[in-house]
Amino acid sequence: MKRKTLLVMLIATVTVAVSCGVTTKSRLQQLPATLPPASYPHTLWLSTMQQAIEPGKNAVYASLPLVWPSVEQQFGKTVNTDEPSQAFNRLAHAVDHNTIHTKQFQSVIHQKGDKLFLTASLDVSLRFEPHFETFLYKMVFENIPVRAFGMSNYSFHQLRHKLEIHRYRDNDHFILGLLPTDRSQQVLLYRTDKKYPTLAAMYADQQDEIQHGRADMTVPDRLWRYSWTPYDRVAIPRITLGVEGTYPQLTGSIIQNGDQQLTLASIQQTVAFLLNETGTKLAVEWLAGFVGGEK
Repeated sequence: MKRKTLLVMLIATVTVAVSCGVTTKSRLQQLPATLPPASYPHTLWLSTMQQAIEPGKNAVYASLPLVWPSVEQQFGKTVNTDEPSQAFNRLAHAVDHNTIHTKQFQSVIHQKGDKLFLTASLDVSLRFEPHFETFLYKMVFENIPVRAFGMSNYSFHQLRHKLEIHRYRDNDHFILGLLPTDRSQQVLLYRTDKKYPTLAAMYADQQDEIQHGRADMTVPDRLWRYSWTPYDRVAIPRITLGVEGTYPQLTGSIIQNGDQQLTLASIQQTVAFLLNETGTKLAVEWLAGFVGGEK
């Protein structure tokens, strides 16, 4: 029987279920410096998970819909978009208010002349205790040597309960969950060779695969796929990401705040993300500028 030697490549996105936590001094705190959009010519900034992904492009989506409830909170509950502002309108309806963690998300608005500026930030940390194993030698992912972490026979007894197998078909099709100290949360790692038109399609397929995994667990001759042995090995690349991007598709959107008409003049997002053997950290900052006027 062939056992599992998993080399995990993260494609399109890492789905991070977040919770508030305190991070002690470690490499997890060393967030990378961000680079301007020109440094990432092949990267798309998605305002919603339903936005199309161009073939051969990377995609960044970091909970931009959290900005919308901030707009409502700061400007008033009467805020609505007009018919021409379809992109911003779709953004407004993409919000699941039940997923918003107020302790992690902060926003403030200030006025300068006829312009309003909304600054919002999200800061999330999840820790792995005990830490995953640090691999001393670089691993090869897609022909590229990178630093990696994970589990081997040396750390099997200590770490096997920190890795949950949600779906396993073979070494190129699987979903793993990394369990942090808050066991109600986890980081999902998804490996597949499928191409998706949107992140929403990828997420839906991921959830479908997880359901298939649960069905597999009821079949005796498939149970081996969902448990670890000392002969299994998991290698996960360390990720250090620092990017800046803009959303031209939202520029020019109009919202109404009572008698005041507000036009979105610009929006910029900065994302810093880390994933390593100590945990994962996501820091996001938005700066949106509105030009105000009377109705």
